[in-house]
Amino acid sequence: MRLSFGASRSRARGVASLVVLFLAAVLSGCAVAVPWRVAADPASVFLRSDGRDTIVYFALPGRELSDRMEQGTLNSTLVLAALQRGDFCTAWLDGFRRADCYDAWLCGGEGMGVCVLDAAGRLIAARPGPQDPPELAAWIDLVANRRSALQKARAAVAAMPFSAAANYQLGCLSLELGCRIGTEAALLLAADVGIADAWQQLARLAVLSGQLEKARDYLAKAPDSAASACTEGYLRFKERRHAEAVLVLSAALARPDLGLDRQRTLLFLAKALHETGAEIEAMRVLDSLIAEGTGSTFEGAARHTRNHIQNPVQGHTH
Repeated sequence: MRLSFGASRSRARGVASLVVLFLAAVLSGCAVAVPWRVAADPASVFLRSDGRDTIVYFALPGRELSDRMEQGTLNSTLVLAALQRGDFCTAWLDGFRRADCYDAWLCGGEGMGVCVLDAAGRLIAARPGPQDPPELAAWIDLVANRRSALQKARAAVAAMPFSAAANYQLGCLSLELGCRIGTEAALLLAADVGIADAWQQLARLAVLSGQLEKARDYLAKAPDSAASACTEGYLRFKERRHAEAVLVLSAALARPDLGLDRQRTLLFLAKALHETGAEIEAMRVLDSLIAEGTGSTFEGAARHTRNHIQNPVQGHTH
């Protein structure tokens, strides 16, 4: 069908307007929308990736939390900016239809979440469940900042497969990124050879996987440390021993050697306080964590928890 001269001119004006808007967004530093390509199968995840890492979102269409994340988080300014900073490709998979991929890459959960794959299809990172924009954006930045170190750690283990130090480094990095594939084997080798901290790292991995009895067994082998105290509090929280978790995590915060686990401890202390009904104290801890402003995933999770306390899901009780 031929277009009239007026229609052609109108279409040209429309295209020109889109170009102007796009250039204005780029020049003003605004995030430009990154399309979440619908992928039917694992192979199509990597279409047009150009060798870049790909973030895959597993959706559960029709479920409220999944739909809300898709509509409000994936295309938020914070998330789009993080995707651009990390130069990631994106893909969308149906978590119902591709439960096999979800289980293979995220290693358990309810079918909803995000993961990152490199161009060769190797898992870099995973994060199950719903997330708010600050939490997801912080995680994307974390992956972008750690993926080079993860690649080097994998290369080190490939070169020295029985090196305790190399396996410990790889296990810790993988755990930080939520990658469970091969993580337990790496940490077990390190623990068996004598790197004592690997035991509490193994306990954290088991908690992450929902294996609480296994976590108890691993933690029993860990020496006393601020890190193991943090893990103990984390485990008691997951065991729903919330009042005990508050005591353990509060004591861990008082230890001078807590180091990088301080924000994790603050987050789970706030969560445990919330579960015991101490809302005012929980909000105080969350506000202090958010105010640190480092852009960490723990601060993002603190914002998510704060929003949950202020706007509880209907029917949710403690």
